Amino acid sequence: MTSIRAVIFDLDGTLVDSLPGITAGLNQALATHGLATQPPGRVRRFVGNGSRMLVRRGIGGNPPDELVEAVHRDFFPAYAECWREGTLLYPGIRDLLKSLHREGLPLAVCSNKPHRYTVEIMHLLFDWVPWAMILGQQESLPGKPDPTAALQIARHISVPPAEIAFVGDSLVDFETATAAGMQPLLVTWGFRPEKELRTTTSPLMSSATALRRFLLAPHRGS
Repeated sequence: MTSIRAVIFDLDGTLVDSLPGITAGLNQALATHGLATQPPGRVRRFVGNGSRMLVRRGIGGNPPDELVEAVHRDFFPAYAECWREGTLLYPGIRDLLKSLHREGLPLAVCSNKPHRYTVEIMHLLFDWVPWAMILGQQESLPGKPDPTAALQIARHISVPPAEIAFVGDSLVDFETATAAGMQPLLVTWGFRPEKELRTTTSPLMSSATALRRFLLAPHRGS
């Protein structure tokens, strides 16, 4: 197996459980427009393809673009009010990141969450990690599964894509890693059901401890 010299992480469903904050923000925006709200179990399935797709799925059916844009605009201020109370690190993530940093692996984040909120979350919850790069959804970059952002990180840290692990919790992350020529690793504690993840060829990680062992074993053997 190719050694792992760096790690790129997805954010929502991988490093943090952000579902309560996302659900609250989405439902507030939907209610503002007289639309039905959604339970967390359904919102969980809406996450992964960026905020506009989150809103479109939240509205349901085939909504007109004008409505999607209107709800999307209201989603941001609503989310800004509630994400801090509804976003927590998953168990073991702190120890995982500390261990990877001690071993000298560059660490980065590549998310389809809007860049502003990606950076805010990283600074508030992960200011103790010396991140090599943090990229969220922005107009200048196509979202995942397009590999552009992941490859930008690879160039920035000067590590060949084949020696970078891309860790996420969804098919979008698997497709991103594959398109970028990176090593996909999927976690089972995130937003997507394990049955869905098993349709890929990615190794599945059931805990942060298992992920740490997997990432560091090939690194030490290189």
